[in-house]
Amino acid sequence: MVKTVIRWKLNEVMAQKRIRNKDLAQGIGITETSVYRLRRTDEMPRMNPERLNDICRFLDCQPGDLLVYQPDPQESDYAIAQQDKSVSVDENQPKTKKGSSEKTTSKVVPLMLPFERKKA
Repeated sequence: MVKTVIRWKLNEVMAQKRIRNKDLAQGIGITETSVYRLRRTDEMPRMNPERLNDICRFLDCQPGDLLVYQPDPQESDYAIAQQDKSVSVDENQPKTKKGSSEKTTSKVVPLMLPFERKKA
């Protein structure tokens, strides 16, 4: 199963523009706790288009400034290259006859980058 992640960068955009939770909360009409939650999540939260519009208007940015697409690390080029390395031919093993159907199994190990957190 391929899981794609849309990473939410509200925290980064607010830090770059030096906008506090309190300022954004007052500017778009939500609580500071809601802004805190929106800011601390890494995956894109569910929200209605009006809320996204309010955030973009207040921060003077485009929705694309708040979002970045990151594919599943298991499907990355690095993971595929590692899979190819794990299936190697040993010269000392007898070669199979042409047409025989010998299955080779390979194991894909998930790539865990240092900046990723495990979800509980």
